[in-house]
Amino acid sequence: MQGLASFDRWLTRRAASLAASESAQHANPKSTQPVALPAQVASASRHLISPWGEALAQMPRRASAARIVRAAYGVRSGDWLGLLADEAQACGTQHAWRLALWRASASSEAQAAPQWLSPVVLARPGQSPNALRDAVLEQALQALWQQGWRLQEAFSPDLH
Repeated sequence: MQGLASFDRWLTRRAASLAASESAQHANPKSTQPVALPAQVASASRHLISPWGEALAQMPRRASAARIVRAAYGVRSGDWLGLLADEAQACGTQHAWRLALWRASASSEAQAAPQWLSPVVLARPGQSPNALRDAVLEQALQALWQQGWRLQEAFSPDLH
């Protein structure tokens, strides 16, 4: 809920700033040239911050849900990350799908089971696989935000 509240505050501030800039442009039609941003703002990136306050990875401004989930869970090249049907959660003709992670370095029987990363997403047979994957990744990302993960702006000085 905290992630949703901060997103809502961000949207409110953004809408207010867009409304203010539109009203300023209508009041002064000569200022149609875009305003040059400082070099620091142009080179801004974001850091993925864990619920414990650790900066884990640097993310580009438009990082995909898959990239954020991979960074949060520390998915390595030998690990398997994908969609699995959760038969215990099926409902009638709809199949239950979840994002699952299998670690390559599972040392015991308990670690040989998949780690579920998303809540259940119900889908009917024949649904587009890409749409299903996107929905499951979005659910996994929302679960991260609810656990306290966040993206924080990080400005690096641009020396050009």
